[in-house]
Amino acid sequence: MTSDDTSESPAPREVHTGRAIVVVAAFLVTFALCLSTTEQAPSGTPDSPSTTTPATTIAPTTTTVPHSTIKVQVANGTSTPGAAGGVTTTLQNQGWNVLPPVNTTTAASTSSIYFASGRKWAAEEIAREVGLAKSVVQPLTTAVPVPDAAGDDVVVVIGPGLPTQP
Repeated sequence: MTSDDTSESPAPREVHTGRAIVVVAAFLVTFALCLSTTEQAPSGTPDSPSTTTPATTIAPTTTTVPHSTIKVQVANGTSTPGAAGGVTTTLQNQGWNVLPPVNTTTAASTSSIYFASGRKWAAEEIAREVGLAKSVVQPLTTAVPVPDAAGDDVVVVIGPGLPTQP
């Protein structure tokens, strides 16, 4: 007789399908949660805060648009001759497609930056580059006191107090 003949073989283990499914599901949920807390969404604009994105959503894509494709008009809304020239030069040095400076049709009480549809990001970036707060950025309408501004992407109106020299 061999030793195999005298020993009892162990009883086969029962597979608890329900319990196995619960364990696998718990693992998958935990794994998905770990992914969602570590995955970072790309920022849409330079001033957008980074946020976490759950694994089940698709993060928005961002497109880099060259400054040279954004048509910018700088208008002098002050009584200082040539005030728009300095800002025009500053923006031109930053690579923006700047039109020749013009004067506003009425005096400006404050500096403002107006944007055409889809160009808010450019207006906010220009505001930062010329030292203005984002709060001066607003949609471009026909009420903007700049002649022929309808075809512009961004209009910068120079008001009192804005440094105008590059």
